[in-house]
Amino acid sequence: MPVDSIRLTVPATSAAVRITRAGAAGLATRAGFTYREVEQLRLAVGEAAALLAPEPAGEGTLAVDYDVAPDSLRIDLRLTGPASDGHAVTTVPEVAAAVLDASVDEWHLLDGGRRLVLVKRVSELDDGDSDEY
Repeated sequence: MPVDSIRLTVPATSAAVRITRAGAAGLATRAGFTYREVEQLRLAVGEAAALLAPEPAGEGTLAVDYDVAPDSLRIDLRLTGPASDGHAVTTVPEVAAAVLDASVDEWHLLDGGRRLVLVKRVSELDDGDSDEY
């Protein structure tokens, strides 16, 4: 059950990717993720947003829902509007999949390639990087 939910809507452009990453980093920091976890999450959100945001930029938007729970952060990114009509991620490139696999605990491509859901859990093990942000 989310403790806090925030929705962010930005233009579906590569420039807006920075905003989605900053939102994820801020919420992860507030939720108590380690520095390493925050950086991993920021990397994954940037990768997911870049996959969904069409190039050249369309007239659509990227809607991002951040759901903060006591032990995790779930981020749901969706391409909406006119840009979504002709753009869908049919396959996730191998490099992007490797980044997502290494950065988050779960990720799912949904809605015909117009939505990516990421889940990052707060680690319970002290791997020597327990310093909080």
